[in-house]
Amino acid sequence: MKKTIPALFWLLFLGGCASALDQKFLEPITPVSPALKAQGGASTGNAEGWDALFVNPAAFASDTSSLTILSLGTTGFVSLSGLNQILATRNSLTNLNLNDPNNPNTTLLNSLLTTTGTGAEISLGSGWVGKSLGLGLLIQDKSFAQGQTLLGSSFITQHSIVGVLGYAKPFDVGLGTLKIGGDIRPEQISFSSPTVADALANQLNTSAYTVSTGFGLGLDLGARWEYQEFKTGLVVRDLGSTVINLDGYSLSAWTSAGGFPSGGSAAGNSIYRIPTVLALGTSWTPDMGPLAPVMRSTLSADLQIPIEDQYTQPSFWTWTHLGAEAEFLDFLALRTGINQGYFTFGMGAKVLIVDFNLAIYTDEMGRYSGINPRPALSMEWAVRL
Repeated sequence: MKKTIPALFWLLFLGGCASALDQKFLEPITPVSPALKAQGGASTGNAEGWDALFVNPAAFASDTSSLTILSLGTTGFVSLSGLNQILATRNSLTNLNLNDPNNPNTTLLNSLLTTTGTGAEISLGSGWVGKSLGLGLLIQDKSFAQGQTLLGSSFITQHSIVGVLGYAKPFDVGLGTLKIGGDIRPEQISFSSPTVADALANQLNTSAYTVSTGFGLGLDLGARWEYQEFKTGLVVRDLGSTVINLDGYSLSAWTSAGGFPSGGSAAGNSIYRIPTVLALGTSWTPDMGPLAPVMRSTLSADLQIPIEDQYTQPSFWTWTHLGAEAEFLDFLALRTGINQGYFTFGMGAKVLIVDFNLAIYTDEMGRYSGINPRPALSMEWAVRL
């Protein structure tokens, strides 16, 4: 143990130094969890089951097992007011004229793209967690557009396939149980980022688009101490930063190869990194006394710190996540929290083996709250045993 801790910090340090040479970063590839996002994103101490696959591998050492046969998640990156405007004008979107600044649909789109941006995400996954083992597979597609002008906005699309293989072991430490785990995550990523103007000009010309695609291997380490009503977790995600070597191909070549082109780069190559994140979190599930048969509550708090600050140059406020959940009769859950300075809300319901979760939240992509907010509405339907 004495040798392991210094080695861990050296890996973090060297990973950070290496990343300073290359400032191209990708966001971590994880599915949006409405159950956790509704609790302000505070997850390190309380994530279980499917969510634990992408949060804390120490949770794999659970005495009980959880099988997610299918998780279908959808997320719209738009505020509730923006969503209401889109729905109100959906029947007239065929009249969109980007060259007419007075067109009401053009005005709406310009407002969305030049402020918070807009986009959508869909993910499909399945996984097993418990009895010291964590196995999972995620397929995710994400599109997002934002810029200083309408036609100059970048339209980023990303297709990801991620596997998770992990192991954890519990240790009796007298005052509670210490669980330590780790996982490896093979990740295949493809993305393109034309401007809106380019997309409109080349919408039928698939050879005009460049798709960057490549493979990376992520490593995570996690620990969780559980004592009576408390759980405290420590996680290092993307240890040393996950390096993705990307080759560029035309969209037509990428499509004809089924998303797995080979044979060398046709349009240049680049190196991207998913930055290391150090997360420390705790959760408290108090004894509800006479209400215990009908109600369970949890309070959670996290600090999630990107080691490589060049990614977003974050501050303490963007590290902070607070959450609360009240569950009734193992059927209905109400959730709220504070995510990077923004209030979050959501709910969940479970009928037999079907789970439904909903979250309304905002992520901060800048250094302080209010600099570059990204509001979102997320839903998940899942079949779990």
